[in-house]
Amino acid sequence: MAITAKRGVDAVIEMDLAANAKLLPDVLAPNGVVAVYGGSAPEPTIPFQFLLQNSIALKFFLVYLMPQDLRSRATAEITRMLEQGKLIHNVAQTFELADIVAAHEAVEAGKALGNIVVRTA
Repeated sequence: MAITAKRGVDAVIEMDLAANAKLLPDVLAPNGVVAVYGGSAPEPTIPFQFLLQNSIALKFFLVYLMPQDLRSRATAEITRMLEQGKLIHNVAQTFELADIVAAHEAVEAGKALGNIVVRTA
C-alpha cells in the first residue's frame, strides 16, 4: 500500500485465488477488479465483506477460450511491454525436456516464485 500512498491498486491479475484471496483487502482500492485465471482449490474462500463493501469485481477467464482476435492483441501487447522493459517475466527455473518430471514436481510443489520453463529444443 505504501507504493500507492495507501490508496490501493485498481486491478489485480490473480493466478491462484484460493491462495491469495485473503491478501486482496491489503492491496485493492475501492471499485477494483480482480482478473482470475487460476486457483489451487475448487471452492476458494474469499473476503466477501471486503469485496462487497468496496464494490470489487471478480472477473474469471480462461485464456484458451478467449476469442482469437483478443488473444492475438493481448499477446502483441505483452510482447511489446516485455521488449520495452515495462513488464518483467520472472523465470523461476528452467528444465530440459528430459527433466519434465522434475519440472512438473516444481510446479506441483507451489514454491517457485515465477514461471517454470521447459526447453523443447
